[in-house]
Amino acid sequence: MLLCDGLGHGPLAGRAAQAAVTAFRDTRAEQPEAIIGEIHKALRGGRGGAVAVVRVEPEAGTLAFCGVGNVSTYVVDPATGTRRSLPSAPGIVGHQMPTLRTVRQQLPRNSAVIMHSDGLTERWRAEAMPGFLERTPLVAAAQLLREAGVRRDDAGVVVAKGPW
Repeated sequence: MLLCDGLGHGPLAGRAAQAAVTAFRDTRAEQPEAIIGEIHKALRGGRGGAVAVVRVEPEAGTLAFCGVGNVSTYVVDPATGTRRSLPSAPGIVGHQMPTLRTVRQQLPRNSAVIMHSDGLTERWRAEAMPGFLERTPLVAAAQLLREAGVRRDDAGVVVAKGPW
């Protein structure tokens, strides 16, 4: 999974996000840090962006994650309602790249992986949104956008749910 928030607003930010999506689709890399490296090459000379990549490994019940910039990524456990944050490194993909590091984490059964841009507040709580984790990923993303969206900013949300 990929989330890219192109820097700024408007067509130039949109071009950065589209270039990231194209690089994500075209890469043969399998690990998140290598994928972000490919996206970094594709975004050079443009706006750049905040990027997070998650690879779900259902056979092992794990995920691999790498993120750069202001993108929030969480694993939400439906049994407890708790969420674990996956840390993104400071930087701008396409411009100021930190040393990339892939983080691996166990995925609780039936958990959700949620990524969002800074157009949503990080203060949301799954338990404060009745039925949130029972809904389809599309409806859950829309509910999260409605409940946590910051009206003065653009926003992107990705929700994936397992049984993993």
